[in-house]
Amino acid sequence: MQSMESGLLRLARALDRVAIVSGHAVAWMIVPLVLSLSYEVVARYVFNAPTQWAYDMTFMLYGSFFMLGAAYTLQRKGHVRTDSFYADWSPRRQAGVDLAGYLLMFFPFVGVLLFVGWGYFWKAFVTHETFVSSSWQPITWPFKLSLPLAGALLMLQGVSECLKCLHTLRTGAWPAAEAPAEIAV
Repeated sequence: MQSMESGLLRLARALDRVAIVSGHAVAWMIVPLVLSLSYEVVARYVFNAPTQWAYDMTFMLYGSFFMLGAAYTLQRKGHVRTDSFYADWSPRRQAGVDLAGYLLMFFPFVGVLLFVGWGYFWKAFVTHETFVSSSWQPITWPFKLSLPLAGALLMLQGVSECLKCLHTLRTGAWPAAEAPAEIAV
C-alpha cells in the first residue's frame, strides 16, 4: 500500500513538473507581447505611423499566454474558488468534493476543449487560414494550436490533481506541497 501511495505521488509530481516547466516557458511570451505593444504605441503616437501587425500579434500572444498558462495556474491553485464551506471541511471531504468536480465537470469540459480545439487548429492548418480582419492577414494555425495544447496540459494537470485527491482520501492528509519555483529574472 505504501509503495502504491508513493508511486501515485511520484506520478503526480512528474505531471506537476510538466505544468511548471510549460508555465515557465509560456511566461516568456509576455516579452514579445510587451515589446510589440510598446512598438505600436511609439509608432502610433510618436511617429503617427501605426503598424498593420501589432494588434494581431498582441491578440495572438495574449490569447496563447492565457490558454497555455491555465495548467500552471491549476497546479499553483491559482484559479478562483469559492471556499465558504470548503476551508472548514476535513481534508478527506475536500478531496472527495474536488475529485467529484474533476470527474464530473473538469474532465468533460477539458475533453471538449481538446476535441473542438483540435478541430479548429486542424482546419486552420490544412486550409492555410488567415485572419481576414487585418491587412496583415497572419496565418491562424499557430494561435489556434494553443487550444488543443492547453487542453492537453490541463488534462495532464487534472490527472495530477486527481492523484493527489486519491492520496488524501486514503491518508486523510494532503500531500506536502513543493515550494513554488518562480522564474528569477
